[in-house]
Amino acid sequence: MKPNTTRKILGGMLAVLLCLSTAAFADEASQVQMNSALGNLEKKMADMQRTIDSQNNKIRSLENRQPMAGGSVAASEPTPPMSDYEFNQRLETSLGGANKWLKDLSFKGDLRLRYEAFNNTSGRTPSDTDDRNRFRYRLRFGWEKKFSEDLKVGFGLASGEQQAGTSLADNVSTNTTFDNNFNFKDIFVEKVFASWNPSFLRGSIVKNTNITAGKFDNPFEKGTSDMIWDRDVKPEGLYEKFDFKLWDGENVDWTSFLTLGQFILDEDGTLGGDSELFAYQGGLNSVFYVPFMERPMEWLGAISFYDYNKYAKHGNFAIGAFSIARGNTNADGNAAELDVGNFAVVEAYNEFGLSPFGVPIRPFYDVAYNEGADKPFSDNALAWGLGTKIGGIVKKGDWEVSYTYKSIEPESVPGGFNDSDFGASGHSGHHGSVFKGGYALMDNMTVNFAAFFVNNLTTGTASVNDEAQQRFQTDLVWKF
Repeated sequence: MKPNTTRKILGGMLAVLLCLSTAAFADEASQVQMNSALGNLEKKMADMQRTIDSQNNKIRSLENRQPMAGGSVAASEPTPPMSDYEFNQRLETSLGGANKWLKDLSFKGDLRLRYEAFNNTSGRTPSDTDDRNRFRYRLRFGWEKKFSEDLKVGFGLASGEQQAGTSLADNVSTNTTFDNNFNFKDIFVEKVFASWNPSFLRGSIVKNTNITAGKFDNPFEKGTSDMIWDRDVKPEGLYEKFDFKLWDGENVDWTSFLTLGQFILDEDGTLGGDSELFAYQGGLNSVFYVPFMERPMEWLGAISFYDYNKYAKHGNFAIGAFSIARGNTNADGNAAELDVGNFAVVEAYNEFGLSPFGVPIRPFYDVAYNEGADKPFSDNALAWGLGTKIGGIVKKGDWEVSYTYKSIEPESVPGGFNDSDFGASGHSGHHGSVFKGGYALMDNMTVNFAAFFVNNLTTGTASVNDEAQQRFQTDLVWKF
């Protein structure tokens, strides 16, 4: 082959290779450029999607807004979907695990502001009690915690005032008077208790069993009146309460209850000087369905026995240096013993419930006698009361009014535990009328009124001072 021919062939082959290489490089460059363009397009599409999502959220927010008066717009609260599991997880994270302890924990309390005026007049002897005006408050707050279906504990604090010569509050009042040149006010332990409701004791007859120890709400308030128990009294010790279902018929239901109490009154540290209260109460509750009544008729009847062991002896009727006899006679010269000797009180209580024309009416009567009174004091050992309440307060706009008449002879019941507003010089040894009324300004706020017209009986405290007292109260109560 000639040299020129060979060079031509080699040159042609080199030209072909150069063309192929250039095409390959061109294809690779095009691919890089294409990939870069696709990446930029994906980024722009993602940005565009975020913009679209943001606009959609704003549109939904605007659609959820509700027009107000004047054409303005108020936004309703968003309701983002959240599962129970997610909510519990977020709550546990926020509270550091404390949400498990807060489960079944409830708080409650109330605040009462009161204006109170006294007008005292005398009978046979000059009055030694001046007229008075005062402003007071009551503050209570507490909580209850269920640890299981059967076990519950509770704790409560309350305002109050120290008794003279003691560091303890009045046992029948949680009121504090605005007084003492802006001084700070006391707070006391009102309740501390543990309550057991054993589920294995519930059956077809036994509806509920409650065994409670500590300092607690008075379990004897049902089936009695404030002639026996002021509603601020919180007994200490132990009680057992049983509720029974006797009959569940088409037109009538019958239930009953049995309450037993073993309460500590005074522990004075001397041999045989301690005082206790052993209390027993049994009752029936029936509901009658009457065709022409909007609501069923009710009847509650109860018999109670209160055995005050050594309460009238060893000075057990005092809080420190302050006597809470409050109308019980102590004039025989022995300051450590009440003249009555003993208190063993039998009480019979009846209450009825009916609703003519849709208005609830609840009349009652209550009779008590101290069968433990020594002669001749047993002649002044009877207490009785009667009255009625019309209406009832549950929600805003509800109202109620009531009237009660009570006659409490000086040796009938311990004056240290009954209504603290009934009388000036004591709670027993008085008779008189009580008018009350209330109106719900809101679901949890009520304004109340009360008027007491009380006179000493012609025995007991009347021998010291034949005094009449008018007491007037106006309250504003907020519950929370």
